[in-house]
Amino acid sequence: MDFLRPQFESSIEPLVQGDVVQVGRFGYTGADILKLAGEDAYKQAFGDWVWDEWVPTRRERKDELLKLDSNEGRFNELKKMIASSRAIPFVGSGMSAPTGLPTWGTFLRETCKRTKGFKVAELECCLAAGNFDEAASRIFGAMPSQLFHERFESSFMIKPTQPIDGPVRLLPFLFDSIVITTNFDGILEDVYKDHGKAFQAILHGLDVGDVRKRTVVGSRCLLKLHGNYNASHGRVLLKDEYDAFYEAGCSGREELALVFRRGGMVFLGCSLAQDRTMALLKEVADADKNMPRHYSLLQRPKAAKKVVEREHFLTERNIFPIWYDGDHSTDVEALLVGLMEELEKL
Repeated sequence: MDFLRPQFESSIEPLVQGDVVQVGRFGYTGADILKLAGEDAYKQAFGDWVWDEWVPTRRERKDELLKLDSNEGRFNELKKMIASSRAIPFVGSGMSAPTGLPTWGTFLRETCKRTKGFKVAELECCLAAGNFDEAASRIFGAMPSQLFHERFESSFMIKPTQPIDGPVRLLPFLFDSIVITTNFDGILEDVYKDHGKAFQAILHGLDVGDVRKRTVVGSRCLLKLHGNYNASHGRVLLKDEYDAFYEAGCSGREELALVFRRGGMVFLGCSLAQDRTMALLKEVADADKNMPRHYSLLQRPKAAKKVVEREHFLTERNIFPIWYDGDHSTDVEALLVGLMEELEKL
């Protein structure tokens, strides 16, 4: 849990009058003083803070969330699925947003402003219909390709001094086999490496079709379905690239369908709107009534009618939502910490 140390050190600053103790020309923060007391004192104070403040706050929020709709039963089923190593996280851009990276929709909107001939209103029509691949293609065609690639790479590249933040840091505690993402950034690689659990295989884009050839059972593997921010080879970004990946018979599509049939997905930071992945999942769910149940941690619509509509759309794809009604990072973290605590993974 060392990733919590900056948060812990921030929390003790108010205990020092004026935030800094001045000794001659030198100023010391509360964290500085605690470190001067020795590593044992620091570790003890840090451990007390984790168990007396950080965990109880998240436990309390988790307990509140489990009172929503069918959350408690679904949370318990998800817990069993993780305990039996059958759960596969499917990570979307919402899990990278706390680190400061844009969601895919945000990137398209910002890049669209720098095009010639493709209006923001047209973009919004594409996004509302779930045609993100068409939107990306039209933006790509309305600006120099060099400019598009430069903006794409710089938007999804983690800066050396950029700390990773949010509930994505908790994933290595719960999931230790296959991880799937549609994200282009390298946050998952960094998080797992920092926890001493570096991926033994990372497959990008069309190479996902080789997963069974290039991995062994039980190995820690990252499937980056749509590729990497700094490589165009095998990337799934523009409409023709989506067509190639999701067409019938494509090895990448077939492997993804097989993963849907084999393990229970846990959708995290995903919008779960109508797109190619959701269309494939619906197709698999219709064809295979024995497909495992999938779960998602998802923002609950405010209107009761929308909750019903959303739940119907999701369960047709065998996805059962565990709703949250507050801030994404705070509530997803509370639910993940709750799973960690109950599974004794803290």
